[in-house]
Amino acid sequence: MRKHSHIVVFTLAALMTSTGVAHAAPQSTGDAEAAKAISLYTSALGDITTMSNGVHITNSGHGSSFHAAPSAELVDHQSVFYGLTDRGPNVDGDLAGKEVKVEPVVDFQPNITKFVLRNGVMEPQETIGLKRNGKPINGQLNSQADTGETIVDITGRKLAPSDNGLDPEGLVAAKDGSFFVSDEYGPFIVHFDADGNEINRLNPYEGTLPAELRFRTANKGMEGLTLSPDGKTLYGVMQSALTTPDIEGKSKNVPFVRIVAIDTASMKVTGQYLYMLHSSQAHTTVSEISALGNHTLLVDERDGKAGSDTFKRLYRIDLAQATNLLDLNNAYDPDKGGVLVDGKSLEGYVSHTDGAKANEQVAAETLRAAGISPAQGRLYLDVTKLVWGADPSGNTFSHDKVEGVAVTKGGQHLTLANDSDFGLEGSSHTGTQFELRQKEYQGRPETGEALDIDMTAVPQQYRGDGYIAPEVNTTDAGTEVKVALSGLQPDTSYKLLAGGKELAAVNADARGDATATVDRAELTAAGSALTLALGNQVVGSWSVQPAATPSPSMSPSAPAASPTATASGSSPITSPTSSPRATPAATPTGVPSAIVTPEPSSHKEATPAGSTTGHAHGTDDDSSTSSGSQIVTSSPSRGLALPRTGS
Repeated sequence: MRKHSHIVVFTLAALMTSTGVAHAAPQSTGDAEAAKAISLYTSALGDITTMSNGVHITNSGHGSSFHAAPSAELVDHQSVFYGLTDRGPNVDGDLAGKEVKVEPVVDFQPNITKFVLRNGVMEPQETIGLKRNGKPINGQLNSQADTGETIVDITGRKLAPSDNGLDPEGLVAAKDGSFFVSDEYGPFIVHFDADGNEINRLNPYEGTLPAELRFRTANKGMEGLTLSPDGKTLYGVMQSALTTPDIEGKSKNVPFVRIVAIDTASMKVTGQYLYMLHSSQAHTTVSEISALGNHTLLVDERDGKAGSDTFKRLYRIDLAQATNLLDLNNAYDPDKGGVLVDGKSLEGYVSHTDGAKANEQVAAETLRAAGISPAQGRLYLDVTKLVWGADPSGNTFSHDKVEGVAVTKGGQHLTLANDSDFGLEGSSHTGTQFELRQKEYQGRPETGEALDIDMTAVPQQYRGDGYIAPEVNTTDAGTEVKVALSGLQPDTSYKLLAGGKELAAVNADARGDATATVDRAELTAAGSALTLALGNQVVGSWSVQPAATPSPSMSPSAPAASPTATASGSSPITSPTSSPRATPAATPTGVPSAIVTPEPSSHKEATPAGSTTGHAHGTDDDSSTSSGSQIVTSSPSRGLALPRTGS
């Protein structure tokens, strides 16, 4: 009789759950599974000041960027984050027919605040004011980088440019306690120490950033910043296209933005790439960039509206598939916009070709014909659909300006933050001063919020094929345990650990596949539980048990009980006894449940006894083994791995 093989199918899923609460309970018509995948946290910081007309300027504007706190300890899902303010409270205004920016709190010091997310609250732990040469950073225009804007105080008095002027937008919290911040004015990338003192900065006016970046559109400079998991590369992304001297029309009619790569050892620029916006669907810009792997990134692309029909999406890109502009032999002129095609800047070349249509397909074809392949995103998560699917009343998350995207668990967990604009929306001039207007969302005052998302629990209809959950195949070969993984971030190093000890390195190839061998004795001594880690973040854990050999008397119609295999944090996975599809007890949000299905018939090659295969599909078309074997798959609402379509 053929020996029974036991196939355990699962994804490496979240091990901890969140406990946040929303402003209002989701409506009964909402998607219950979507609601379970998210948790909302609201800022506990109070007001900065209250204006004479009762308008509150809230101290809640820490959503310009959001970054998980680095840790020396291996953590499953961190609840500690750093939030970044921009230049401070400001609104658009009209002064004698001229557009101005009104800054009602002229002495506001941009800062980084450390938060702990628990019990539905963003609890502040520490605030770090940013300083240059011992003096506070301020929100006035930078004297080196004129944006053409006019900034005034509440009375309409013009505020002079300052050497300390900065508009922070992107944040990286480094393991050594220091911070990297990108800004919109220069654009600059500034390195601050743990106390907020500027160490140095990269600057397009001094040659440490590409000089063409000084053509950034006003108030649309370097909006996002991230660090690769290996710590070797900083990536900064512009909010919109450059306004180069030869551009036709406005920058919003050019459907790409630039991404810059910087080597952290030398702080030299090593790459410049183009990312194609989805401008044919909406006039979008980029608000954040977050590293998934060493060259795979998550791009936050959005419009500026609120509502169920708005565009707030996260896209996965792979810069290894895009052209590094530094590798081209094209003519280069920083005063014309950098790399040139037929004597034109890239923005000018596309705008001349595509006019005002802002169609990314046409622009991409035009660039490829010129030998330049832009990075094109694959949908990771539709934030708008998820938020409104969970609660059709729209009360789940103030999402008009999703600007912070913190990645944990290798992308299996996300934490989004909104830019509340400090609770301000607009102004009117009374003749003597500006009167401010309160910003509201869904009839309530706007405040700072963070939305925690367990991607393994998000229903498939809100995700795209850019989201790929890691999959594992573990084979017990006596003295060794062989591990094969897929769905990892390409060209990125992971670690396999047991009992806190590293047993093997996992180096994903260009497809995101990897293999490793673990010593069985070491694994057994550690409790037979393997953990996959990316840096100091747990991606997933699972148990590896030796296979049981069935008794000769057993038949396919009465399968033997399999040895218990447990995905860490979930209920034990066991063999079915009577039901063709038995579902275990419900598991907490963020922890994979499992369903067990007996094999109906053999239609694929048998898997050797003693192996476990971590491969889940987004359909009911489960893989099979030889007659009498059993299949264990993830529940459709927990930890589904989508079929791989090539990356």
